[in-house]
Amino acid sequence: MNSPEAAITVSPAPTLATGYDARLVWRSELASHIDRLQVGANALHGDGRWLAAGEQARRLGGEQALDAAPWCQPAGQPRIVLDAGGLRLPAELQPGRHYPAHLFGRSVAGPRDLHPVRLLDIDPRGLLLLDPNHPLASREVCLILAPSRDEAAPGTRLATLFDGAGMQAPPANAEACYFPPGALARRDEASDIAFYERPRLVQHLDARCRAAVAELHDKLLRPGSRVLDLMASHDSHLPPALDLELCGLGLNDEELAANPRLAERVVKDLNACPLLPWADARFDAVICTASIEYLLRPAAVLAEARRVLKPGGLMLLSFSDRWFPTKAIAVWSRLHEFERLGLVLHLLHAAGFADLHTETRRGLPRPADDKYLAQRAFADPLFSAWGYAPA
Repeated sequence: MNSPEAAITVSPAPTLATGYDARLVWRSELASHIDRLQVGANALHGDGRWLAAGEQARRLGGEQALDAAPWCQPAGQPRIVLDAGGLRLPAELQPGRHYPAHLFGRSVAGPRDLHPVRLLDIDPRGLLLLDPNHPLASREVCLILAPSRDEAAPGTRLATLFDGAGMQAPPANAEACYFPPGALARRDEASDIAFYERPRLVQHLDARCRAAVAELHDKLLRPGSRVLDLMASHDSHLPPALDLELCGLGLNDEELAANPRLAERVVKDLNACPLLPWADARFDAVICTASIEYLLRPAAVLAEARRVLKPGGLMLLSFSDRWFPTKAIAVWSRLHEFERLGLVLHLLHAAGFADLHTETRRGLPRPADDKYLAQRAFADPLFSAWGYAPA
């Protein structure tokens, strides 16, 4: 006879969640993608399926997966051929880019319709070929809801998760799409050494975004690795317990000297010369945070990063939606934030990196003591792309 103890079934304790980590998980032709949004419990009320899956995840303390297709709308619409005559369109229209639907007139959308429409082609007669469907409409996408103790920014809706996601998928001609003539020009072409002569010992990302960068570094960097922080400053955004041999290359000696994690410091302007001063296969990983948009020859710098990486070494690029506008390359401000991720992904692919991934994170609240709290209630979003040097 079984003992009374053997017959007892213990139900999992409910997770002490204040909200959910909502994720879209999907693949494109180049990479695997995870797009994350932090939402409060009330954000699931927009659909009964969200609500039921969230309750199940909370009760069991795990994850619940849903087919995301019902929310990747519009979907199933045919491509549109449109005569551009009579429309007031931007001069720099570029095939492969996404534009707000209302830009193409009432035959495509209403006057306030902001959903992204991908411009596929422009023929010599001025006819436009448009794809009006959601960027994820033709892909297999899984929506995952996981209970989270992290706080969400006030008013965040789960529908926001579908805004922009998918736009990082590669266009048919990525090089022409991302780098038309003038794409790498800048408003301020003066020397970068002069611009960064005065040390800026300030943070360029808010505290929650920096914590998200550190969390990603903790996930991808192995303890004991030899790591190069490319375009470094006084903070490399590393978790304190992660033990690494860290080298920093930046533009200001005082900023580098103020970084306590750096074992080696190199001052160098990569826009003047993209060559890195290390032998082949010197590092296990190269990281670059909130800086890729300032490179005039990003392809050359990433080729050098691949050279100094060991086989199988990690190349990780992260950025947010804040930058010095006069020093960033022109194309950066023209692109949607998810298209910037597509540009970075294209650069990694073109440089020969393999096993490519992207991850985005949005919806976290801005810290209560942040000086920009009155301007935006949400934390700086995080966009990351990474790949590995061929083995």
